[in-house]
Amino acid sequence: MIHELENGLKWGEEFPGIHQIYIKPRSSDTSIFINGVQYAGAVAVFGINGKINIVNDIDIEQFVKSKLTSQFLSPLEPEVLSALAILVRTDAYYHATKANSNSFWHVNAKEIDYQGSALVVQNSTIDRAVESTRHLILLHSENGQNTPFATTWTEHSAGKTASYAQIFRKPAFAPEKGVEAPHAALARESSKWSYQIGKKTLAHLLNVSQIQSLEIYVDPVSSKAYGIRVKDGSEGYDVDFLTLQERLGANHIQSSDFNVTLKDDAVVFTGFGKGHGVGLCLYSASVLAQKGENAVKILSKFFPETYLYNLDAVPK
Repeated sequence: MIHELENGLKWGEEFPGIHQIYIKPRSSDTSIFINGVQYAGAVAVFGINGKINIVNDIDIEQFVKSKLTSQFLSPLEPEVLSALAILVRTDAYYHATKANSNSFWHVNAKEIDYQGSALVVQNSTIDRAVESTRHLILLHSENGQNTPFATTWTEHSAGKTASYAQIFRKPAFAPEKGVEAPHAALARESSKWSYQIGKKTLAHLLNVSQIQSLEIYVDPVSSKAYGIRVKDGSEGYDVDFLTLQERLGANHIQSSDFNVTLKDDAVVFTGFGKGHGVGLCLYSASVLAQKGENAVKILSKFFPETYLYNLDAVPK
């Protein structure tokens, strides 16, 4: 156990005047366990205002492997994994460049669901995908500057993707428009879903007294719903899509491509696809990979306003 005392850290013994400890393994094969979770790289311990803050200082490629391994337990086509590796790396650089300069870290592990390095397997398909795309990121031109941007993916876009800003409701230097996804459009009907919930139950989940009517905020380009307005008597309450999905469950509100109807004492959601509908459509990417497209061509179809950049080519 590590504690912060008034005059320094205590880790077995007291370290007077020392409020920071940096643990750097001598071998790349060494791992560090924190609360039972295995981490690669080095670990920094900061005592700040009576609390212990632990930061995993990790190589970007190892971070990408960890992220992909924890999120894709089922196998995907190698070219799709290569495309995802570039997206995760791009997103990581975006967060790193936008991090608070006063902070000791770039990203919060809980916010990005970072789970350490225990699941990473050497020479796996993910390991090979990351190594084959090492140093590659996407850049987007914004206000005359070429910068990395927030990236993500969706399982099944049902035919169209929406822009990052439209669904996540925040600027992230990402392209302003989504794209057509013809392969997912052909499978749109097979991705149909429906969910019915009582008005009282929905009102409770959304923290309103009752539900008299519902309106959907729809992106006119992609037809994706980025939020709803719940009318409770004379009052109206706005709920963004991500909050709605979190409150009702992603297994119920499966995508942002939906309509809603009121039926007696129930509310019925009917939609198509799976996921928030932003970024790379995994369904379409898999079809493209099976048809022989490589990762670069797949990314160009979903991020047409961006270009690939090799960070290893940057002059030192």
